[in-house]
Order: sequence, then C-alpha cells, then structure tokens
Amino acid sequence: MQEVSLSDYNLKTKVYLGVLVCLSLAVLGFASFQLTEFSARQFLVLGVALAVSAFANQHQVRIPKTASSFSVQEVIVFWGILWLGVPGGIVLAASASLARFAIVQRNRVQWLFGVFANLCATFLAGNVFYLAMRQFAGYQINFLADEAMPWQWVVAAVGLMAVAHYFLTGVLNFVFFYLEDQYSPDELWRVAFSRPGLGYILSFAGIFLIHGSFLEFGLPFGLVVLPIVVVGHLAHRFHIKRLEQKTREIGEASRIHLATVEVLATAIDARDQVGVGHVRRTQIYAVGVGKILGLSDNEIHALNTGALLHDIGKLAVPDHILNKPGRLTPAEMEKTKIHASVGASILEKVNFSYPVVPTVKYHHECWDGSGYPEGLKGQEIPLTARILAVADAYDTLRGARPYRAAISRENARKFLINGAGTQFDPKIVDVFMRNLKKFESAVESENLAYAKDDDTDVISLIHNSGDDSRSYVEQIKRANREVFTLYELARIFSSSLNLEETFSLFTEKIGELVPFDTCIIYLLDETGSEAKAVYAEGNNANALLHRTVRPGEGATGYVLKKRQPVCNVNPGLDFSFCQLEFVQEYSAMASLPLIADEKLLGAVSLYSCHLENYEDEHLRLLETVSRIASDAISKSIYHAETETRALTDPMTGLPNARSLQLQFDKEIARADRNGTRFQVLMLDLDGFKAVNDTFGHKAGDKLLRELSKVMRGQLRDYDFLARYAGDEFVAIIPETDEVSIEELSTRIEKSVKDFVLPIGDGRFARVGISIGAASYPSNGGSLDQIIIAADKAMYNVKALRKRLQAQESERLEEQKQKLAPKPVETPKPIPVRPTEPVAVGSEDLIPDQNSENFVVELDESHIISSAIN
Repeated sequence: MQEVSLSDYNLKTKVYLGVLVCLSLAVLGFASFQLTEFSARQFLVLGVALAVSAFANQHQVRIPKTASSFSVQEVIVFWGILWLGVPGGIVLAASASLARFAIVQRNRVQWLFGVFANLCATFLAGNVFYLAMRQFAGYQINFLADEAMPWQWVVAAVGLMAVAHYFLTGVLNFVFFYLEDQYSPDELWRVAFSRPGLGYILSFAGIFLIHGSFLEFGLPFGLVVLPIVVVGHLAHRFHIKRLEQKTREIGEASRIHLATVEVLATAIDARDQVGVGHVRRTQIYAVGVGKILGLSDNEIHALNTGALLHDIGKLAVPDHILNKPGRLTPAEMEKTKIHASVGASILEKVNFSYPVVPTVKYHHECWDGSGYPEGLKGQEIPLTARILAVADAYDTLRGARPYRAAISRENARKFLINGAGTQFDPKIVDVFMRNLKKFESAVESENLAYAKDDDTDVISLIHNSGDDSRSYVEQIKRANREVFTLYELARIFSSSLNLEETFSLFTEKIGELVPFDTCIIYLLDETGSEAKAVYAEGNNANALLHRTVRPGEGATGYVLKKRQPVCNVNPGLDFSFCQLEFVQEYSAMASLPLIADEKLLGAVSLYSCHLENYEDEHLRLLETVSRIASDAISKSIYHAETETRALTDPMTGLPNARSLQLQFDKEIARADRNGTRFQVLMLDLDGFKAVNDTFGHKAGDKLLRELSKVMRGQLRDYDFLARYAGDEFVAIIPETDEVSIEELSTRIEKSVKDFVLPIGDGRFARVGISIGAASYPSNGGSLDQIIIAADKAMYNVKALRKRLQAQESERLEEQKQKLAPKPVETPKPIPVRPTEPVAVGSEDLIPDQNSENFVVELDESHIISSAIN
C-alpha cells in the first residue's frame, strides 16, 4: 500500500491541511455528541444505512456516452441527512469515504483531503437543508425522517443542500490546488470543480426515489434493501473477478502478440545492423508524444504497433544495400525508399482496426513535401506518421549504423530542431524536445539506454556462448555482416589487380571476421621449395616480414606440405627455427593453405595473444575468406607477372622503353611539383657489334646482362636505368647537377672499361661506352626531346673522338717516318684521353701497352653534358 507522506507539499499546503483536519475533527466530534441523543430505532436505521453504504460505495457506475461517473455516496449521505439529521449524514459520509479507500488509485494524501473536505461539505450541506426547511416551511426539526412535508419545500431544500455540498467541495479543492501551484489559472477552475454536475443531478433524483420508497413502505424497506445490496455486491465482485481473469487472459494474449511482433521487428532490424532496442525505444517516444497530444485510443494503438513494424518493408531491400558502409548511390537510395510502401502493403493484409497502415506508409513524408512515397505536405501527412517520423529519426541518429558512428544526444537534438518546419512537424518536435528527459528515463528503466558517446560498436562475428537475452539479435547481425563482408570481399577482389592491395584487403577482411594479433601471408617461390612472408599485419609485423619457411617446417610448413589447415597447435612451432623473444606472447594460432585452381600458392597464418583457442567457427570463416582471396591472389600474381613482362626487358631484367616512358612521366610530375630538375643519360656501348660477330649472340647477350649489372651498380637506389634499344641504355638521374653527372659518367666509363667477360679457351671480350647527357627542363619537355638531345650529345662525343683519333694518327705517322730509315709497319694508334679500348678476339688481341705491336680502336669517351646547339 502507498504510504501517506506530506514531504512533497509546501508549507502553505501543510497548514491548510492542518486547519481542514481540525475542522473535520470538530465536525466528527459534533456528530458523535449528537449520536448520544439517538433512539434505538435511529441506531437501527443508522446501522442498516452503514451496512448498505459499506457495500454500495465500493462501486462506481460510469454514465454511458459521457466521461462522467455516478456514485451512491451522495445519495446515501443526503438520504442520511433527511432521515437521521446532520449527525447521521456526517457518519454516513465518513463511512462512504472509508469504503471507497480500497478503490482509490490516486495519491493517498489527496484521498485524505477528499475525506476531510467531504465531512466539512456534508456538515454545511445538512445545516443548509434544515435552515431552508425552517425558512420555507417553518418546521423546527433536526431530522425529517417520515414526517409529512409538502414536496415543493423538500425539493427546494434538497436542491440547496446539493448546491452547497458541490460548491464547498469545489472551493476547498480550489484552495488546495492553488496553494500547490500545480495548474495554470485556466486549468485551476476546471480541476477544482471537476466533479460532474450530471452526477449530482442523478444523486438528486436518487434521493427522492429512496426517500419516497421509505415513506411508502416504512423502515422495513431498509431490511429488504440490505440483502439486495449485499447480494448485488457479491455478484458484482464475482463478475469483476471473472472480468479481471478474462482481462488478464486477453492482456496476456495481447502481450504475447506484441512481444512476438517486437521480436520479429527486432530481427528484421538486425538485418540492417540495428541493435536491439530500436523499435522499443521508438515505441516509447512515439506513444509518449501521442499521449501528451491527447490522441485517441485508436491512434495510440496505431503508434504502439506502427513503431514496432515501421521497418518491416526492409525485407524487400537487398542486404548489401542495408549494410553498405559508404554513401548509397542514387539508384540504391531509390531502392531503400520502397520499404515504406512495401511495409504498408504487408500490413494491409492484417486488417488492423486502427490506422497502422498509414502510420507506417507515410512516416518518411516531410513537412515541406520533399519526402516519400507520395510527397505529402504539412497536415496532409497523418498525425501518427508525423509523430513516428520524429521518434524514428531521433533513435536512428543515436544508434550506430554500418555507414556511420552513433550521433551524440546534443547533435541529434540539433538535427531535429534544424529539421523542424522542413522535414518534421515543428509542433511535434517542440513536444518531443520538452519531454525528452522523461522519455529517456522510461528508456533507461527498461535497460535500453544508449551506449556512451565514446563507446565503439564492435561486432564480433563469432558467437560468445552465454545466456544473454539479446544474443539472437547479435547472431542475426553477425550472419548478415558475414554475408555482406563476403560480398564486399568478392566485389573488391574482382577489381583489385595490385598484389599489395590484395594482401592488405585480405588481412583487413580477416580481421572483421576472425580476431588475431598477427597475420602473415606466405607465398611459395617458383620452385615450390620455400615460402616467403610477403605480407605481415599486426604485432611484430616488421620482424616477421620476409622470413622464409620450407614445406614441413613448423605449423605453417606442415600446411604447405599437406595442403591441410591446422588449428590450435603451439605457435612456437612456427618460430622454432628462428631466435625471436616475442614468440612466447602468442597463445593460439591457425593456418590455412591458399589454393587456386588446384595450385598451391602459399598459406595464411593467424596468431593470437588473447585467445586460448581458435574455434571451429573461426576456421570456417577463415576458410571461406581464404577461398575467395586465393583466386584474387592468383589473379594478382598473374597480373604482376604480366605487368613485369610488359615493362621489363627479358634479356637484362632492366626496365624497357615502355617502363622508361612511365618513369619519365613520374619524374616530370615530381620535378614540376617540387620545382627541381633531373638529368637523362644516353649510354651507348662501343664495339658491341664486333663481340656479336666474333663470339656469337649468346656471348653478346651475356655481356649485355653483365654490363647491365655493372652500370646499375654505379647508380643510386632511386636512380633509374632502362635498356632503350640494342646496345643503348638510358638512365634518369633526379636532383643532380652537371658536375655530379660528369663524375658519374666517369665512374660508369671506368667500370665498363675495366669489365672483362671470359669467353673460354683463353679468350675475352670487352667493350667501351659513350655517354651523352641532357637536362629537364633545359633541353626539352618530353622524353623524345630529351632523348634526342642526349643522343646528339653522345654522337658529338663520338665525332670529337674520331677527329682526335685522326689527328693523333697523323702525328704518329709523321713521327715514325722521321725516325725510321726504311718503311716499317704502321703501328696502331696510341690511345689518348679520353679513349676507351675495345678488344675483340683471342688472347693475342688483348691490349699490351708495352708491345710495339699493340693496336686498339680509338673510341669515344668524352662526355658532353651541355645542350646541343
């Protein structure tokens, strides 16, 4: 039972109640004193009346087609005043109030106030009646009883008595509510005089019916009335119990029905990655606003059911759209809009007796007419749909979705306020904002409060066993997340050709499905004898990257050898062949082979520091992802090999002319962006044709490969060297001046000059090299322009060297003619700088600078690094 407490009332109210209690006690004292003068007959009448009052006042009859109700309290009290005087009426009023205690639902303090007010009003009303009788009829009596009186005086006096009772009760109520300051002035009068006048009119008529019956049949009529009242009371109680039982049964059936609807609606929302509680919170908001606005019962029922079923039409929207993490395309957005119409079509089959269908169908209409499905505007939109729109929008914003994180409470409020008058009904937004705290308290009382703003919504796709009542929602969300993840994986893999991007995406998607602390992808080499860690993600990734595993070594090696997955073996087995301190951190591992078209590509291994074991579900998901990824990796490997062949010279392994063009474009973009310059070298091997002619093309090819390595060794890591054509090479040297280019050219010239290729049988091959340089942007803006400039510089070197060679030959010839008395064999020209020897043939052709028979081909070695005139 609710306790009586005055702590919630102010001091004025407490004083007022104290005064009223004192007056009531005085009235009861007056009545008790007057009862001492009652005769036995009067006590018998009072006893029967008290018994009838005790039973009859436990019931209240609602007047049909009105909001009023009728109680026999006033009838019995007024009858008691007529037959037993003012004291009898006061006693019956106290009895009636006590009888009504069991059915009182409101505050007990207010009930006590009603008792005291009724006693005071009864005292005043009784005295008004007998005062009127003295004034109208001149009768000096204290109770009317069965005295014969003119009816017109009795009717007038009873009317005044009823008016006095009604008026004083209203005034006492007015003062009470006024002191509490609970209502506005306009509401104060309505609440204070809330007792309906129709009830008093019926009480007025009932008084004369009962009074006339007693006058006609005498007091024994009361002995007939008493058993009728008792039997009626018992029959009513029996009926009420039966009715309560049926009501409970109907209520339970309704509860089960609504609970079933809520569970199914929650399951539907789980497909959209919406957490448990969305439909229930939306229901609390919508029904709360509806009650504040005074909607009818049917409209409240429509909000109650519509809030649960407003997203049922999403069954017609594909999962990959509902779960898409990014912005929807216009076509996808149009597809989602059908859920309102589809939901209404589904619900039309139910034939609800209240307006659920329009509530669901139009809850995405906007106040300014820009919504869907029919573009309704303003008051054209059903009120229940407008309420549901606000409730749904707020709760949707507060929860996390695949395409965004949860919105804070303040930002969600700002969104509704900014949308008032455009997207939402401004009146409903105002009501919602003013009562939001109350709604949120109701949400919290059902343990449906939102996660904190700094919480993250991370969903594991592995079931965590337990008795969590929300687990079915999480299971549905995991199932749909898995489907969408695999769909996204297949879609992205189908468009990914870059091997590094494929590895990164593979590990990212694994992380969404299966927990790990370290993930390593191994690929077998061409011989299948060794697998290399080509990609690592997570803890210790840098230390584990590039490590190699042979088939049969450790857990991953076993997977490579047997082509079978392993799970929950000791992770240390994979690291027993290397000295790594951190291997003790790992407590569980799983490894699967990567197979595409029956070809073993490698393996993927997961290591965890937190899991004791990987579950079967983990392995199932990993196998599913690995099958999809294996095809993508195979395709990426093939594409990488194809791309490499397309951009690589097959003989030397250097980039080819096509790759040169791509690199040149990159260097131009970098130079333009940074305001820098770069140099291009044209390198031409001298005497290479003689090597091919003398030793054959195989020897010439081998010489090209070796000289490519020699020249590459003189360049920096970020310099670029390509085979341009035949025995010509092109180097791109970024951020280098002319002095550095000359030094670099000298080093290349010397390294090529010093290189000797053994042919066999004591034979060797050597070539020289000529180098020309050009600068970007000084010598041109395109590759062709720069190559022409560098090529021309190189041939100028060749021309200059030929002139120097001719001049030196003439000088030597003249000198020998002067010294020799007779004609001698013409010696070979002596090399002068810059010259570069080319020796082709057997060992006898190897230059010997101490022999008079040493003959070489003068070759170009000057470097021209300036622009060509």
